[in-house]
Amino acid sequence: MRKTWKDKVAKATGSNYKLNKKALQIKKSWDEVEGILKKSMNKNQKKK
Repeated sequence: MRKTWKDKVAKATGSNYKLNKKALQIKKSWDEVEGILKKSMNKNQKKK
Protein backbone atom coordinates (compact mmCIF):
# COMPACT_ATOMS: atom_id res chain seq x y z
CA MET A 1 0.00 0.00 0.00
CA ARG A 2 1.33 3.40 -0.98
CA LYS A 3 1.47 6.16 1.61
CA THR A 4 0.63 9.65 0.45
CA TRP A 5 2.11 12.86 1.80
CA LYS A 6 -1.10 13.57 3.73
CA ASP A 7 -1.04 10.13 5.36
CA LYS A 8 2.55 10.60 6.48
CA VAL A 9 1.80 14.04 7.94
CA ALA A 10 -1.28 12.74 9.76
CA LYS A 11 0.69 9.91 11.33
CA ALA A 12 3.60 12.17 12.32
CA THR A 13 1.32 14.78 13.93
CA GLY A 14 -0.87 12.26 15.73
CA SER A 15 -3.91 13.09 13.58
CA ASN A 16 -4.10 16.60 15.06
CA TYR A 17 -6.32 18.45 12.54
CA LYS A 18 -4.94 21.95 13.12
CA LEU A 19 -1.35 20.77 12.98
CA ASN A 20 -2.03 18.71 9.81
CA LYS A 21 -3.59 21.74 8.12
CA LYS A 22 -0.64 23.98 9.04
CA ALA A 23 1.92 21.42 7.80
CA LEU A 24 0.12 21.06 4.46
CA GLN A 25 -0.02 24.86 4.05
CA ILE A 26 3.73 25.08 4.64
CA LYS A 27 4.40 22.32 2.11
CA LYS A 28 2.17 24.00 -0.48
CA SER A 29 3.95 27.33 -0.07
CA TRP A 30 7.35 25.61 -0.27
CA ASP A 31 6.30 23.86 -3.50
CA GLU A 32 5.43 27.28 -4.94
CA VAL A 33 8.85 28.65 -3.94
CA GLU A 34 10.60 25.67 -5.55
CA GLY A 35 8.62 26.22 -8.76
CA ILE A 36 9.64 29.87 -8.93
CA LEU A 37 13.29 29.00 -8.32
CA LYS A 38 13.29 26.30 -10.99
CA LYS A 39 11.75 28.67 -13.54
CA SER A 40 14.36 31.33 -12.86
CA MET A 41 17.18 28.77 -13.09
CA ASN A 42 15.86 27.50 -16.44
CA LYS A 43 15.66 31.05 -17.82
CA ASN A 44 19.26 31.73 -16.77
CA GLN A 45 20.49 28.53 -18.39
CA LYS A 46 18.69 29.27 -21.66
CA LYS A 47 20.31 32.73 -21.91
CA LYS A 48 23.83 31.30 -21.81
